Amino acid sequence: MNDRAPRTATLVGVGDVMIARYDPTLLDPAAPVLQAADFSFGNCEWPYAEEPGDTHPVEAHLNDDVEGEDLFTPGDPEAIRLKARKGFDVLSFANNHCLHAGYRAFLRSLALMRESGIAPVGAGHNIVEALAPVTLERNGVKVAFIGCSSALLPGTHAGRRTPGVVPLRRHAYFRNPNWNDWGLAPQVGTLCDRDDLAAVCASIRTARAQADIVVLSVHWGLLEDRVAIGDYQREAARAFVEHGADLILGHGTLVTKGIEVIDGKVVFYSLGKFLMKGPRPSGDRPIGVKASIGQDKRKGIAALVDIDGGRIVRVGFAPTFADEESRPSFLRADDPMFGEIADEIETITRAAGLRASFARLDDRVVIA
Repeated sequence: MNDRAPRTATLVGVGDVMIARYDPTLLDPAAPVLQAADFSFGNCEWPYAEEPGDTHPVEAHLNDDVEGEDLFTPGDPEAIRLKARKGFDVLSFANNHCLHAGYRAFLRSLALMRESGIAPVGAGHNIVEALAPVTLERNGVKVAFIGCSSALLPGTHAGRRTPGVVPLRRHAYFRNPNWNDWGLAPQVGTLCDRDDLAAVCASIRTARAQADIVVLSVHWGLLEDRVAIGDYQREAARAFVEHGADLILGHGTLVTKGIEVIDGKVVFYSLGKFLMKGPRPSGDRPIGVKASIGQDKRKGIAALVDIDGGRIVRVGFAPTFADEESRPSFLRADDPMFGEIADEIETITRAAGLRASFARLDDRVVIA
């Protein structure tokens, strides 16, 4: 019998979940927390299929840069079933890895999620399907999820008749701080593609009309600078909140980023890597990444959200850390790594000029 007050629920949101090499124990330490939440979300950062897929033309050229191996073989479908058994309810598939094994594995991954009881968001057979919010209900609380990605290769966005992901493309431009700085190296600015931003905001408005709470997932960010938040990210985050998003779960930069509160809504610019069992041994630096990330890619944070009366009443985070076999755990406050990660989040938030305050409460850090 459910003895909780009606319209109360909890939500856990983690960042990237990459299982390119299947191991049935990967989610064992984290499972109790994921399974206890009413809504558990993550970003599925690898394609899965029983057989090798076709080859997406742009992805094929990227694979040419890798000597002596094929990094873009679809993973074992058991990885999807594992995520379902261990507690995930919703997975975004809008990221830069989902089309590595071509369209067939991409579509099979979406089917595997649905067959396993997981709702995929941010990707689909076409742009209409990919943009459609997915609404789940627990204990009378309706939460709508939407996914999009700024990290994507040309041609991997969904079209009118083309499978792919919801794009949030960004454009770069040069600027000078002052009109008379013409002789200095210009700064680089970024802004969101107008059409992409409008499409995602329209999806948020649709979700707003059918759910109590709207959660937006976005794969984005700047890898090379531990602190920096792109201009386009700040622009998009404010637009998302203005159009009705209650919570923004960012991921995609391998490491955690700062947190911002906009009009009372929390923006996690990057939850970091929750689980990274890539195609290569986990000690290798990802292809194309120049930044020194080391142990930081094993650190993450998980959004912890309390819902009462059909609205969010508290948002916080729990630090997470993956062991040498890539198994993530939710850390307790008495673990020294808890304080280390919590301190880092406060430091990079201040350094990025983001507005947010933090208070430690039991095994979480509460955001205000």
